Amino acid sequence: MRSELMLLAATPLNRLIPAERRTVRNLASSLCVAMGILHEERNLVAILGLGGERSNQEAMESWVYCELVKENLDAGRDSLPTLINRLQDLEHEWRTY
Repeated sequence: MRSELMLLAATPLNRLIPAERRTVRNLASSLCVAMGILHEERNLVAILGLGGERSNQEAMESWVYCELVKENLDAGRDSLPTLINRLQDLEHEWRTY
């Protein structure tokens, strides 16, 4: 099984075409709104991101991209319920850990 970092290294987020990057950004933004996550704060960088992100929004973008690649999901609105469920599962794991 490949690690998430290896998946990200295969096609770095900044190498996506603008439309793909915009889709990832929109999905991340929608997830932040759905989960009540403040975009500007940094508390999720260490949890969801790779560590170099400057905000929760950027960390969520890294996480969304990684999940899309890892789960072989289409980058679009149809993947939002799956991403929300995955994020809720992670939140539950963090709270019980």
